[in-house]
Amino acid sequence: MGSREGRAIIVSIVIITKDTRELLKGCLRSIEKDTSLRSLGIETIIIDNASNDGTDSMVRQEFPDALYIRNDVNTGFAAAVNRAGHVARGKYILLLNSDTLLIEGEAAKMVGFADSMDNLGILGPQLVYDDLSTQRSVAPIPRLTGEILPGSQRLRRNDLSRDVVDVESLIGAAILIRKSAFDDINGFDERFFFFLEETDFCMRLRLAGYRVVFYPSARVVHLQGKTVRKNWIKGRMEYNISLRKFIRKHHGSLYGLLFDSVKCTKALLFILFTPFLLFGEHSRLRYLYYCKLVDWYFSGCPDSFGLRN
Repeated sequence: MGSREGRAIIVSIVIITKDTRELLKGCLRSIEKDTSLRSLGIETIIIDNASNDGTDSMVRQEFPDALYIRNDVNTGFAAAVNRAGHVARGKYILLLNSDTLLIEGEAAKMVGFADSMDNLGILGPQLVYDDLSTQRSVAPIPRLTGEILPGSQRLRRNDLSRDVVDVESLIGAAILIRKSAFDDINGFDERFFFFLEETDFCMRLRLAGYRVVFYPSARVVHLQGKTVRKNWIKGRMEYNISLRKFIRKHHGSLYGLLFDSVKCTKALLFILFTPFLLFGEHSRLRYLYYCKLVDWYFSGCPDSFGLRN
């Protein structure tokens, strides 16, 4: 698991958790079982965003070598990562979602490849399901064209290849960050409570001259969606809250107004012209989400509609 004492630390493994005790346990067990990490010099840092499911006692009893830091309130993902960044001692930060599992040797492979690259800011592996089938691991930058014509934001062919490639942004479930680059751009933007903080981080790294690289030869299991599925509507609302902040930060207010108009209009059209009573359970959930989205827009787009409450 790694210790705060002894030899030099090469990799600081950072996991942010909020009421995901069993998923977190699985992630930590996979770190323990990955014998290739023992040659690197690692530390494991867990930031707990005020869990109420016994995460604290589980970590202290079963993983005493991990550095466990508990926030009194849910500060959000970006703020939690930054707190870990202040105490991380490694050359690299391996940022893992609590719903990930390491595969023997793959994290060490990522570190070895990162060491061979000049000017690397961040490296992402191929995310896979538990049956090892591939997941989307690269993300496009949100733009108005993608909201009007969703197919226009499909990833380029080389973003989905088996070759190493520089990309716009990575899915943040498992990313290897060079600590000096993290410090250089002052970590994550804490205005993003959850979602798109890694996309913003990748954009800022690229603007600062660092490389954002997809490395599909290394794989990490991602049990996708397990951490937000139980609060699906609030999770989708939190994404929209972050999306609105992202669009305004990187594209400006007028662009943001156009983006809001298109998104709200699409939601209204769905509500008005889709027969609610004919829906199955999933479609009704989607209908309720669009109702919530319109309510949010007409309420002035407050942060309180998302996950933070």
